[in-house]
Amino acid sequence: MKYDKPTLAMFMGALSTVPYEIVTRILMTFGFAKYSVYQLTSFMITLDRPNVILGAIYSIILGCVLSLVFYYALKFLDHDYFIIKSIGISLLNWLTLEVIFMWLIEGRNFIPHRPINDYYSEMIGSIVFGITLGLLFRYYLFKGYKKSAS
Repeated sequence: MKYDKPTLAMFMGALSTVPYEIVTRILMTFGFAKYSVYQLTSFMITLDRPNVILGAIYSIILGCVLSLVFYYALKFLDHDYFIIKSIGISLLNWLTLEVIFMWLIEGRNFIPHRPINDYYSEMIGSIVFGITLGLLFRYYLFKGYKKSAS
């Protein structure tokens, strides 16, 4: 039975946001970070009121878009080293969104400046997102792919 690979890739991106939130939530619980990823992404909508549900919706949309971009980028990047490539694209996305977040929200004093540990927490979570996405792609989306010997 054939299935729609881009839609499956988007579902995997949405699913990959859950471990990302869990890791940042654990870091927040232990006092390492001030906000979880869902709380931070909700600031892009609410500006100064963290809301986990709005943040989850926004993060899932971003995860879907990022995984779709990654899926089509694999046509140019080849299908080897899914995890390393997905970590790279996830960190690039984190960096881009962090710059936008700083410029639009935190830089304009809509929220107080976050502690430096929040940046590390988000970066660690982004790496977890990349690992999860790479594993899901490798085991479910490109399961039958064999590396060609060259």
